[in-house]
Amino acid sequence: MSPVYVKNGTPVTSASICESCNNAHMLRGFRDSEEVVYCSFAYPMILVPFKVRDCSNHWDKNRPTWRQMEDLAIEIRPSVSFKPIGFQPACDDEDVAADEAEVATKR
Repeated sequence: MSPVYVKNGTPVTSASICESCNNAHMLRGFRDSEEVVYCSFAYPMILVPFKVRDCSNHWDKNRPTWRQMEDLAIEIRPSVSFKPIGFQPACDDEDVAADEAEVATKR
């Protein structure tokens, strides 16, 4: 018999999302069972008694700030071009006739 997959089911083992949150205050002991997590999003701080899978107030501390992204960004300046932008202007009938004459003489 094959295993049954349930979409968005209970994960078997996973780390708490609080580990990457900027609002989390985590106290860890030497054992796995020695862990206390406080959430500082609300005042006063809330004790979180379980591993959190999803949080609407999660603020990822690994995400760069706007200032850090500006410092890393490469400034791209537009190159100077003497070509006109857009479609070519409409030709006069004299220019079209001259172009046709040139093509006829080259044949």
